[in-house]
Amino acid sequence: MVKKKIRAGVVGGSMNNKWASQTHIPALLQHPNLDITAIGTSRMESARKSADEVGAALAFDDTKKLAATEDVDMVVVSVKVPHHYGAVMAAIQERKHIFCEWPLGANTAEAAEMAKAAELAGIHHTVGLQARQDLEVQTMKKLVEDGTIGEVLSCHMQVATRGKGGQIAQDTAYLLNRANGANLLTINGGHSLDALQYIVGEFRELSAITSSRYNEATIQETGEVIPKDTSDQILIHGLLETGAPVSVHIQGGVNSKFEIEIQGKKGILRLTQNPSLGHVQFGNLTLEKLVYDPSSTQSHGPNGAFEQISITAEPDGGLDFPKEGVTLNVAKAHHVFAEDILTDTRLAPDFNHALKLHQLLDRIEESAAAGKKVVW
Repeated sequence: MVKKKIRAGVVGGSMNNKWASQTHIPALLQHPNLDITAIGTSRMESARKSADEVGAALAFDDTKKLAATEDVDMVVVSVKVPHHYGAVMAAIQERKHIFCEWPLGANTAEAAEMAKAAELAGIHHTVGLQARQDLEVQTMKKLVEDGTIGEVLSCHMQVATRGKGGQIAQDTAYLLNRANGANLLTINGGHSLDALQYIVGEFRELSAITSSRYNEATIQETGEVIPKDTSDQILIHGLLETGAPVSVHIQGGVNSKFEIEIQGKKGILRLTQNPSLGHVQFGNLTLEKLVYDPSSTQSHGPNGAFEQISITAEPDGGLDFPKEGVTLNVAKAHHVFAEDILTDTRLAPDFNHALKLHQLLDRIEESAAAGKKVVW
């Protein structure tokens, strides 16, 4: 990588922000080509305190001012989804590179406007779909592509979380309001569906059912009962562009689990997370394979046993990546995006990619609402 510093401003960079303080900020501080020069929060007091803590010279309580400063080359948007649009558009206006969390917008219309504006501005832009940076996810993709399990016959994915059901923490209660654009389908579903399509290819048609088994939720800290208008059961059946059938079950308010199983003519690949929070992007994944014995004459029953695939990380080129988990995947996403900026490549998933994922989620909801298959 070119030895040059990219100066980053973090919108939502409070050290009290559990996500930013545990992912973006460590990733930026550990990268030799990235410097945090500005922190933006909703209050100047917290912005100044957090900026001092990470060694940033500048603090802002106004996103537009952070984006406008000459001391920032890249804006990291790590605030709640309803505020993504304002922060991203402010950065685009100043022609600053942007790393925005997923979902890109609170709805597809916002995502489309941001994608178009970013392209017109000629900046580099990426969205935080970091599951594709996980070594197990990347290895599973390679094994599918190199024919280890032969032609793909089918694929099944299960995504389950204890959250987004009948109990909710005070600071995440906004996830149960559909208008905010951050819910079980967009967050758990969006990250998982992106990983699935990265591995086996994109959908070409689907049928979906959505259901709300919890129509209200209790705030854990206060006992207050609030209304909930988001789905907590989402079932998707479809065909990939290859013609292979796929089924997906995404559910909230249940015991957490994540699993992808791909059946091929020569064997099976299985990706699991244990313990799981129902978020593939958090890492902690195990990849297993079962390759059929071609000499076996069995027509039913077991044909071999699953074996765990031991994956050794490639040399990191001197980068001090964290060892595991979601911080590692976010750090690797920042590495790819920094390389894009410095070498003018386009390897990171950008706003146009995010828009396509938003459109896929729309098709799921369209199918569920109409009770019909959607083909495109």
